[in-house]
Amino acid sequence: MRNRAVHRLTGAAALGLSLGLFLAGCSTRDEDPAASDSSTPETTASSTSAQDSSASASSTEASASESGNRSEEAASQSSEPADSTRSESRQVKSVADAQKIFGSLAPDTVFAEFDRCDPAGVKDSYNCSGPEIGQFQFFKSQSKASQTTQVLTELRSSRVVEDDGDRVVGWSTLGTTAVITVVDNKEGLVMQQMISTDQEDPEDRIKELGLA
Repeated sequence: MRNRAVHRLTGAAALGLSLGLFLAGCSTRDEDPAASDSSTPETTASSTSAQDSSASASSTEASASESGNRSEEAASQSSEPADSTRSESRQVKSVADAQKIFGSLAPDTVFAEFDRCDPAGVKDSYNCSGPEIGQFQFFKSQSKASQTTQVLTELRSSRVVEDDGDRVVGWSTLGTTAVITVVDNKEGLVMQQMISTDQEDPEDRIKELGLA
């Protein structure tokens, strides 16, 4: 009898525990929809607020980027004329510097035709050029002046149109190419220009430039 009573009590306790767990589970399930319903508006509101903030931030960034681009473009446009002016100023100065050194070789009208004068590969040498007058080479070298004078006065392929001892003006030919040359032996200066004899007569070119 005692054993059966113990079994009944144990079974009742187990049943009670199971029932308690079941009811607890039901209670939890009953409360979940309410909790879910109450939290949904908050979640939705939070999400909407975050989206609004993100959209506002994106709009602000876009406006700032657009403003920055406009500022950079304006700065670039405003700097272009200044850069161009500085470049032109440097070119004018380079011609003036070359004329100070080689002014005895050619009249001012020749240097006025140059857009720029750039240092060449050889020491104390320059390349000067202009769209109408073409390109000229200038050298400051006593040995170069002596050698060039020798070429002009001694080679059969050369012609001299002026020679006063210090200043020699003429040209040398090789095939259809002529090298017009002016030498200042006193200062050790040389000026040369290459032309095509098919297109222009060297002597006419010398007179046109006012070199002799």
